Amino acid sequence: MLREDIEKSQEYFTTTVALVTSELSGKINVMSAEWSLRVSLDPFLMAVFVGYRRGTYRMIRDSGEFGLSYCSDRQGHLAHVAGNYSINDVDKFQLAGFNTMKSRYIRAPLIDGAISCFECRVIDEFKVGDHAAFIGEVLTAYYDPEASPLVFHNGKFWKKGERISKGPWTE
Repeated sequence: MLREDIEKSQEYFTTTVALVTSELSGKINVMSAEWSLRVSLDPFLMAVFVGYRRGTYRMIRDSGEFGLSYCSDRQGHLAHVAGNYSINDVDKFQLAGFNTMKSRYIRAPLIDGAISCFECRVIDEFKVGDHAAFIGEVLTAYYDPEASPLVFHNGKFWKKGERISKGPWTE
């Protein structure tokens, strides 16, 4: 039975978890973001939404680029550290033992072991409530066909479940 509650209903979104990487003046950062998505196929564009008070906001704005590494279901600890610590407080890469891979077109590294990774150049930024929407043109992308995504729902990380049928008119 559905219940009416604007605040509580926000816990019932189910999303994948991305690790957003950025680099500025030799300093590298990683931030968890469940608010990222593909917004266009042609051209291939991705969006990430970042709070204005986050260190990541300034780094992406000033560098004009970002990496998106979608977590595999073995990277919950990385997503937790990247989302719960500030760049100003700790070295998140050292704290969680992040393994990175060198990007081809952007300065920020990508996160090794992810299910998919995207190197993006910012082509637009606009205000969406209390967050900035960065639209990035995908310069290149990588994927691991054997990895499974990390899913975020009701404040917790989950593994993807079994496949279900779309109905009797499909396979």
